[in-house]
Amino acid sequence: GKTTVAIVSLMPYEWLQEFENGKVKKRGDDYESYKKIFGHKLVEQTCRLFPTIRDHIDYVEIGTPLTNRYYLGAPRGEIYGMDHTMERFSPYINGVLRSQTDITGLYLTGQDIVSCGFSGGLWGGVFAAQAVLNRNVMEDLTALHKQIIQSIDG
Repeated sequence: GKTTVAIVSLMPYEWLQEFENGKVKKRGDDYESYKKIFGHKLVEQTCRLFPTIRDHIDYVEIGTPLTNRYYLGAPRGEIYGMDHTMERFSPYINGVLRSQTDITGLYLTGQDIVSCGFSGGLWGGVFAAQAVLNRNVMEDLTALHKQIIQSIDG
């Protein structure tokens, strides 16, 4: 009867950089205030999008780039691999970040080939499979999907 919601957003490291040398859970009232303000805005926006959850919130925990730096060892608080800047999504970087490398037999996959998270990781896997197999895996998946639908429909 319980549900967990995780809200993931971006926050520039610089916003809280002045607190980076403080100890975890002991960075002071100003830091805690910033966390609460930012977290509250995220929760409020989520409730606007999904109003039925508002009366069912029992607990909120807020993390920041400093949280990620401490627990994940991410130098500037990155949570999903490469930093999501405009440069990261430029045509040049998208051309360089590809599954096939210049080293024979070495292929790259995962979220940083495409974008962050589960979907990015999934697409990174598709692109790596295409590079390894030297074939259009998306066409294969589309054909398989059609075949499954036809077998279901009879």
